[in-house]
Amino acid sequence: MKKVVTLVVSLALLLSTQTAALAHPGRTDANGGHNCSEKSKQKGLCTGYHYHNSGTTNSSSKSKSTTKSKTSNNNSSSSKTGTTGKRSAPKPGYTTVDITLIVNGSIVPLDQKAVIVNGTILLPLKNMFDALGATLEWDQAAKKITASKDGTTVELTVDSTAARKQNKDITLQVKPIVINGYTMVPARFAAESFDAAVEWDSLSSTITITTP
Repeated sequence: MKKVVTLVVSLALLLSTQTAALAHPGRTDANGGHNCSEKSKQKGLCTGYHYHNSGTTNSSSKSKSTTKSKTSNNNSSSSKTGTTGKRSAPKPGYTTVDITLIVNGSIVPLDQKAVIVNGTILLPLKNMFDALGATLEWDQAAKKITASKDGTTVELTVDSTAARKQNKDITLQVKPIVINGYTMVPARFAAESFDAAVEWDSLSSTITITTP
């Protein structure tokens, strides 16, 4: 009988000690644990840093894991945003080239470099028509150019392949365009409109025009 009583008392003391060890007083930090106080160490309730969630670290591990996962996702999202390529600017529909223009034996300085569009050379219209001896009129509203010489009149419109010579409709292979404020016109068409002869030297990139 004494042995039974002794065993019951021992079990009661053991359970009391474990319960105290798991629930002894003390403030916990954000992870649900804290460092053991000197009094608790002396009483044998704890020995160092510990948790109060049934003596396990599952809650802390889960919290750290969740935080790590969110950080990883955020980094992944930032990476995707940061690596999005910028759209490249559209290329112009022409190629700038160095061309020498000679009219009646004289080199004509160009205000704007010549350009090539679909195999056609375009030159600044003022340089072209002035060198040919034609007079120019500009209609800003219609963006129409009218060049006249010796009773011949030629009409061209910016950004249009429609042209006229002596009231006769003509379709250009390449439309006149504006580059850096200069209106560019097909060189051969401009010259031949006034019956000038046109020669092209591809080796020296030279256009030679001779008026009648």
